[in-house]
Amino acid sequence: MTDKQIFQDAYFTVLVDEQRGIVRTIRSSTPFPSLEELGAIFTRLGDVLDALGRSRYGLLADLRAGPGRNDPEFEVVMEQRHRPRWVGGFRKVGVLVRSTVGVMQIQRHARSDGFERMISKDEDELLTYLTGDVQVI
Repeated sequence: MTDKQIFQDAYFTVLVDEQRGIVRTIRSSTPFPSLEELGAIFTRLGDVLDALGRSRYGLLADLRAGPGRNDPEFEVVMEQRHRPRWVGGFRKVGVLVRSTVGVMQIQRHARSDGFERMISKDEDELLTYLTGDVQVI
């Protein structure tokens, strides 16, 4: 991939592959400091993604390094405010996770927030989905 880094903070790195039409958001291993600070973190990320013109790209959200978190308060805030700001508007979304538990958690998110996405532990499978005509099964 010919990725160009366009953003990085303590929580996310954003890379763009113009040739393939893919934006990659890579979650770092740094835990979010608090629920109150999520707004500023996702505003920065969302602004960067908005500036690209989301509809031109597929999104690969790489969550492999991210610390697991599923406390109810976090889940509600992410579903209602931050996940839509993160993944909304892209032509396709693929989520890369490191474990079967991660697959199950993201599948639960997909059912609750209505954003179609492919979830996999296989990066090549997601890249094929994002660049081709493969549909989510």
